[in-house]
Order: sequence, then C-alpha cells, then structure tokens
Amino acid sequence: MHVSNGLFLPEVKEDKCTHCGLCLECCPGASLDFAGLNLRVFGKKHEDTLLGYYFRCYLGYSNDDGIRYNSSSGGLVTQLLVFALENGFIDGALVTRMRKDHPLIPESFIARTRDEIVSASKSKYCPTPANEALKFILKEKGKFAVVGLPCQIHGIRKAENNVRALKEKIALHIGIMCSHTVSFYGTNFLLRKLGFSWEHIAEIAYRGNGWPGSMLIRLKDGSGMSVPYVGCWNAYQPVFSCFFFTPRRCLMCFDETNELADISCGDAWFPELKNDSKGASIAVARTMKGKEILNMASSKGALFLRPLDCERVKRSQTEPLKFKKDDIEARLAVFEASGHKIPEFNPLRFSSHSRSFSSFARNFFVFLNVRLSEKRTFEKMLLGVPFPLFRLYYGIYKFLSQT
Repeated sequence: MHVSNGLFLPEVKEDKCTHCGLCLECCPGASLDFAGLNLRVFGKKHEDTLLGYYFRCYLGYSNDDGIRYNSSSGGLVTQLLVFALENGFIDGALVTRMRKDHPLIPESFIARTRDEIVSASKSKYCPTPANEALKFILKEKGKFAVVGLPCQIHGIRKAENNVRALKEKIALHIGIMCSHTVSFYGTNFLLRKLGFSWEHIAEIAYRGNGWPGSMLIRLKDGSGMSVPYVGCWNAYQPVFSCFFFTPRRCLMCFDETNELADISCGDAWFPELKNDSKGASIAVARTMKGKEILNMASSKGALFLRPLDCERVKRSQTEPLKFKKDDIEARLAVFEASGHKIPEFNPLRFSSHSRSFSSFARNFFVFLNVRLSEKRTFEKMLLGVPFPLFRLYYGIYKFLSQT
C-alpha cells in the first residue's frame, strides 16, 4: 500500500503475483454481492432496509472513566475489546492507530495487550489500511477480533468466503457506523487553514477529550491546539460535512450502520445526551455471538448497557441513512452520467425514493463538492474561505436534504 492523491492505493508486486485474481475477488470496490453476504452471515434475508439484520439495540459506554473520556463516544468498542482479550475470547484485535514516526498516517496492527488496544482508541477520520493487517491474522495462532468501517467489513467478509483459514481465526467483527471518510488532503487542508504545516506535527488525534470531543494537534515544539468536533464556527464537522475531500468510493456505498458486523457501534446523537461530556455509543447486536458478548461484558461490570428501541437508533441516524439508503440510486446515476464506472452491486433492494428530483439535486451538490475539492486550485481557493461560511454552505445541503 502507498499513499497517492490523498488515499491508500494497493501495489501489485509482479515478481510475487500468481494472477489468481483473489485480490479482486475480495475487493468490495470491484463488486459486492450484499444480498449473498447477508445470507451467508445471518442465514436469512432481513426485512429492515435501513438498519439491516439485528437481534437487539443498546445504549452503552465503558465503566472505566479513563477509557470512556479518552475515546470517541463512550469507549464502548475499546472496552469491549479489552474485555474480550482479558477473558480469553480473543488473542488479539485488528485495530488502527496513528504512526509515531509519521503522525498523519495511520497503521493497522494486531493489538495483543490492553495498552495496545487503548492506544488505538478514538476515531480516525482518514483512510486506514485495515486489509494490510489481515496477513498477520493468517500467520499467527489464535482467535482475533477485527474493527472496521462498513467497506472494510465488506472486504473482510468477502475474504473469509475465499480463505477458510481467515474465517476460522476471526471470532468477532465490530463495525463502526460511517457516512463517509476524508482523504489525507482533507486533513492537510484543515491543518493549513489553521496555520500549521504537516512537517511540524508531532501528534494528531481526530477525537478525544470527552464527547463530542476535539481534534487534538500537538507540534514538535510542544505547542498545539484543540479544534472542536462540533458546536463551534471553526469546528471540524462543518468543514467536511459538505463532502469536501471525500473519496469517490464513499459516495457509492449504501451501508451506513455496518450491516455485516457482529456488533455495530456509533455515536449516540440523542437530545437527552447533548450535555453528556463523557459520551455513549449505540450498539446494534446483529448476531447471537455479538449479543452474548455485549451482555457478558455488562454483567461483569466492564460496560454500562441498557436496551434501546431500534426505531430510535434509526431516527438518530436519519440524515446519514437518507444519504446512504434513499439517495444511492440517484448518486450512482450521477456517477454513470459523468462516465464513471461503478461497482457491480447486488443489494437487497434500494429505496423507492432514490430517483426523485430533490434526490438528484442534493446528490449533484455532493458530487460537485467531491470533484471540485480534488483540484488543487480549488483547494487553494477554499483556504481563503472563513470558517463560518462552511457552516452556512452546509446549510444548503441540509435544506436539500429536507426536500
């Protein structure tokens, strides 16, 4: 893997390639038989087109205040991995942290201790190379958990279908809910807008310090700053909610809640929690295995967990679900009309609302922002835009989303 155009791109080592085609067979960017994968994972089709197959939904967080405060949304994923490791359910976990020698580049690795798991807490709002760590799972003995975004869990499930040893070694799939990520150009843009240069960065954390948290930037001279995630004119979210610096492949995804995971987790955006400074997570138990380990972690005091109405989960994710589910056909049509190739999909079914005029309008808005921000001349222009205008510009998308 190497970084090019702000993204990780695969490298083919011609001297070792056997031309078996397995890499393309496992790549969800080339094709995705989503309906077939659902049948293999759950043994049946689900009837909930928004949330996917599930047993039960929960609200939860870590009972370790240190983990809870220093994670992205209550530390549920981090605590669950620690619990699974310390109680012998897994021997390690595929997680991602930022590299010490290159703090703007993430690395995926197999964490085998509590400290290593904790070192990988917090969200990473940039491309992550989770597939690179799969080779370590194949080489090492034991059972492993994997943590990934929807596209990564798709690829892992496809790889398990083709590599039996991988399926036998992965004991738990924890999925992170996701509307889209941001390329490395996006991070670099924000740093430049704040007056920093990447070569002066010693450490970066996209979330942390409570909830909803801040982007933490530390320079090599010891100075730094904290950029609020939401709720401020110069916050992180308003800049990237307009889909600037979003990889094109993110626009072709229709899975926001990570429907092929054993457990899916995301921020609990509920009105009654708006003043909660420590954070909590939504947890969707999709398999019996996922449900059992959540309840066991709760009964042994590692997690606070209470049942949650699944309709509330969907309401809390209304905007990203509308983007991912209702608008997918219109978005793919915009891509095809502009001459782009799209993956070969076999979804369970797309939304009937996806071909309305308003859907095409807001998705053309998204597509235009993605394409414009790929141009370096446009990036230079954006550097001169005051932070408050990004929030106002995002209001256009919000208006289009409500039509």
